[in-house]
Amino acid sequence: MSSVTPPRQAVIGRLRYLWTFELFDSFFLPAVAALSLRSTGRPLGPIFWVGALLCSWLLWQGAAYWFAKLRALRSREPFRPRLLAVYAALQRANWALLALAPLAWVGAALLGAPPRLDLGGVVGILLYLLAVLEQINYYHWQLMYDNRADLAYLREHRRLKRGAIARELATGGA
Repeated sequence: MSSVTPPRQAVIGRLRYLWTFELFDSFFLPAVAALSLRSTGRPLGPIFWVGALLCSWLLWQGAAYWFAKLRALRSREPFRPRLLAVYAALQRANWALLALAPLAWVGAALLGAPPRLDLGGVVGILLYLLAVLEQINYYHWQLMYDNRADLAYLREHRRLKRGAIARELATGGA
């Protein structure tokens, strides 16, 4: 088992990168999609908006988590127990929201605004699927392996790591 701990400054840099890019992506991805679709004159229906909102919602949670981890590391204090309780609640709430999204699309259709599976609808479904993947990535299994340490873990263990927030919840923030 490789237990090489990266230098503190490298971890701080990685956490800064993670929280800022999660936050950036939470606005950038839906905005670019919306502007692109609007520039073609296509309407942005309920499928798009539900997918965009859920995607941003999950990315905000990731940004807040990485920011809190950075703050804890800089202050040399453990992750705050109250935050763990919030993330435990969010884990359950997110699955409920993700399950309700298709119901919202059906509800919109019943209320006279039938979702169209046009380009905007497809983009909305892709954003929705990204939200599902982020939920899994944070709260269950890490899906992003973009550095040597993560790739070495995959080679060595031949399985996915627990998600960052899942590990935090399992250890109680220790």
